[in-house]
Amino acid sequence: MNERTMPGGSGDERSLLDGWLDYYRATLLAKCEGLTGDQLVARSCEPSPMSLIGLVRHMTEMERMYGHRLADWGTGLLYCTDEDEDADFASVTAAGAAEDLETFRTHCARTREIMAARELDDTFGKTNAYTLRWFYLYLGKEYARHLGHADLLRERIDGVTGE
Repeated sequence: MNERTMPGGSGDERSLLDGWLDYYRATLLAKCEGLTGDQLVARSCEPSPMSLIGLVRHMTEMERMYGHRLADWGTGLLYCTDEDEDADFASVTAAGAAEDLETFRTHCARTREIMAARELDDTFGKTNAYTLRWFYLYLGKEYARHLGHADLLRERIDGVTGE
């Protein structure tokens, strides 16, 4: 069972940002919990390649691009390539679903470590145009956007609803 703790309504900025990201990560994992590999790769509707495991892989890419990049600006994507820009969604397999979930967990843990070692006002990028705070907010935006998709996918698979 994935532990989800709703962040409190008060606290310092850093603990609130960390709390919300962890809540979003745990919510995505909760939407995948108890499903088979075949269910995890079930597409939402044609022609979309979106599936729950595709969302997990996409968020792994986001953790790399907006978390791991803070440690190494040259960090590239894991699944997507110039030849297949949608591989995070399009190249999923039922047999690879468990490994994809573990890769996601590992990437989330690495992002936590990297972000914890920096200050919210630290800047990054080739022109130092982005603060760590921006990276937190961008990741939060990505999770918030895709958790709605995960809700609908899970409901379509087995009728399970809820936050």
